Amino acid sequence: MNLKRLEFTLTKKCNSQCLHCQAEASPQKNEVMEVEDACNYLEEATSVAKLESFMVFGGEPMLYPDRAIAIFQKASELKIPVIEMLTNGVWGKSIKDAEKLAIELENAGLNDVGVSVDAFHLQHIPLEYPRNAALALVKAGVKKVNWNVTVVESINATNEYDRKTKQILETLKPVGIETHIHKVIPVGRATKNLRQYFQKMPLNGSCEGDVILGNVLTNPTSICVEPSGEVDVCWHLPIGNAKEKALSKIISEYDWRKNSTIKVLVEKGPLGLLARMEKGKDKLMMDKYIGRCHLCIEIRKILNA
Repeated sequence: MNLKRLEFTLTKKCNSQCLHCQAEASPQKNEVMEVEDACNYLEEATSVAKLESFMVFGGEPMLYPDRAIAIFQKASELKIPVIEMLTNGVWGKSIKDAEKLAIELENAGLNDVGVSVDAFHLQHIPLEYPRNAALALVKAGVKKVNWNVTVVESINATNEYDRKTKQILETLKPVGIETHIHKVIPVGRATKNLRQYFQKMPLNGSCEGDVILGNVLTNPTSICVEPSGEVDVCWHLPIGNAKEKALSKIISEYDWRKNSTIKVLVEKGPLGLLARMEKGKDKLMMDKYIGRCHLCIEIRKILNA
């Protein structure tokens, strides 16, 4: 494994319950990573890899600002060059409080923030909250602050979500920060709520290339650690648990050939997992799956049940 990037899902809890959410985060979920665990994971990872970037996201990480700040401080102490966060900006309700938090975040070493604004997030959060958060981050001197925008088709598409997102971005233009636009990925709630916008893709073929994390399963450059300690190289595709085994060993001992699930995915793709299913095949209606990722996740849910 040529690890260059480490990601933490700080929490599955979120103030919102967005239609497109890959993580299916919600106010009802309470999983959150402990600071002590997070700091141990950072030390373990940097002991065996020269990390180029580190990101914290959720859920909404700023529901736990003290934890997020402590984790960023540790990453900064370990001299990880790029320290990132994704946030929906809910902490920008009060300009005064947002400016105080932004200073603490910048002092902790945070230097790259994506503030999520689009038709999905703004169903749950007043526009002034992310605007205040972004302005506070810029004022505090955070090196990179951008709008993190999700579209269904494109920013100029005529569907109801993308039209609304374009209007939101026009309103936010005076803030003067860059916009990073991403298309919705057909995982999580998007497969239920937005499936009419997805073009069906072939289900056959290898999963050596992962479109979600940008990883190659035979030689991952990125991993994500969940609050449970689960270490994923793809969406809910674990290679170990950092609460049960040192993350340094999980990283250094990784061999895709020794992970039976990953070996099948690399060589045969998700259809190859069907042979491992003793029961539950009746739950798989093959025509409902949007593509390999969607099918792979659903098969593994049944296998792990």
